[in-house]
Amino acid sequence: MPPRGFFNRWRVCSAYLSRRPSFRGFPLELQIGITNRCNLDCVFCPQSRSPRPRGNISLDLFRDLVAQAAPYVDMIDLSFDGEPFLHPEWDRCVGICRETGVGAQFETNCLLLDQSRARAVLSSGLTAITLSIDAASEETYRRLKPSGDFDRVVANAEAFLALAARSRSRPYIQVQFVSTPQNQHEAGEFRRYWAGKGGDAVHIKPMLNFGGSVGNSRDLPSVRPCLFLWTALAVQWDGKIPLCCLEIEGRTRMGDVGKSSLREIFQGKKFEDVRRLHAEGNYRDHPVCRDCWVPSVAWPFVLGAAFTGDLFRRKMINLLDRLRPQRLSS
Repeated sequence: MPPRGFFNRWRVCSAYLSRRPSFRGFPLELQIGITNRCNLDCVFCPQSRSPRPRGNISLDLFRDLVAQAAPYVDMIDLSFDGEPFLHPEWDRCVGICRETGVGAQFETNCLLLDQSRARAVLSSGLTAITLSIDAASEETYRRLKPSGDFDRVVANAEAFLALAARSRSRPYIQVQFVSTPQNQHEAGEFRRYWAGKGGDAVHIKPMLNFGGSVGNSRDLPSVRPCLFLWTALAVQWDGKIPLCCLEIEGRTRMGDVGKSSLREIFQGKKFEDVRRLHAEGNYRDHPVCRDCWVPSVAWPFVLGAAFTGDLFRRKMINLLDRLRPQRLSS
């Protein structure tokens, strides 16, 4: 069954493949930061150092954004730049998506995933959830997340998985390990430990550098235009639109949903200008793009975005991940 907004997907993907900076289309993926507050200070994320004001999205604004996106996207990510459980009405945000006929997903660091929230997640109608744990030992976890609590995170995740196993309905559950120089030696151990705990997938995710904000600089080869600029849009809690989902510090301002629609912003001159830089091979001229580690995307994956839904692609990525265990440390 084709994903929602099939012809829009084809239009967007065709524009990317032909490197057209200007086109008529709506983003295929939408990330909404329902809050940019976080209870951790992960070394591989610049969120805790962001100078942006902290806050929570209003339900009225969220409802309007979902209504704009509903004809075109299958699922909305609610964890763009913060811990979603810190929004006091995170479950209402999920409910608004469900009422509009759109799937909802988010990522959590599991510190707040107690029994009460675990039950709320399972009854909320959430489509997919990622449990971001990122370490197989307390020592490594402390290196990555100095203010966290490894034992609590593991206990919460295990209890949630056990509860989900007994539930009549449950979201797609992914246990995640962001591979960094500090923890990559534990990737194999992490996979083995969580593989039998009841999740749908254990995902080893490569570290990204958030447009040069974290990690060491690299001598990057020439790459294809960034797929995100043609296919995805991120919205901050206050309605401001940054360049992309990796730009969480507010270094760019592409638009404001209080003044323009998502479509107008996505098709506007600011995005068109950055797409043109990429299309012409001049992405290094942009202060965020020039040091970004996002890999070049093969064209079959781009076409896949037109023919498959978000959850199906996630499952396929995890399937391929499981077929390549030799890449992990033992």
